[in-house]
Amino acid sequence: MPLLTIVPPMPGAERRFQPFVEFVHSCGWQTEFVRLDWPERRPPFGSMEIFPQVEAQTVDKVVLGYSLGALYAHLGALRARHLILGSISPFFLEDDDEPERWMVSYRAGNVATPADIMVGALEDEQMHRRAAAVRDFYRQHTYTDVPDAEHELWHPNYLRAVKTALDRLPTKSISAGRP
Repeated sequence: MPLLTIVPPMPGAERRFQPFVEFVHSCGWQTEFVRLDWPERRPPFGSMEIFPQVEAQTVDKVVLGYSLGALYAHLGALRARHLILGSISPFFLEDDDEPERWMVSYRAGNVATPADIMVGALEDEQMHRRAAAVRDFYRQHTYTDVPDAEHELWHPNYLRAVKTALDRLPTKSISAGRP
């Protein structure tokens, strides 16, 4: 069975993501979460310590990140096999209208990694700008403007978009037993 590695957006996300995990299992995929040593109970703006933790646990894997998890995956999963980035948070150096952000460019990702980029159609303009910029960063990508969805991974259309991305991936070489 293929394995989807999920980068949590916040401490405790594993519990909140249980309905999503069950959905992924119903699609024929196993799941695992990247285990992060959180420096605080909030996003570690200004600290780069999350990104190497993500990188060490995502080598040659299919990686999904949603919201801040997508930002961590984009900047940390530099040797992933494939990325699925949902509603990537606009907290990059280029997002000067965002008071809290990392002082690192979205261009610090790995341009060669194939990526599925998604954003809810009803999300704000800043989310769409950042999703489009990240989409254009990757050489090989798909882009989905998820109909009728706000910033909610659990929306039925968002789940359908994730399933479509998973169904496109070859599962023979993406097994849970691989490193």
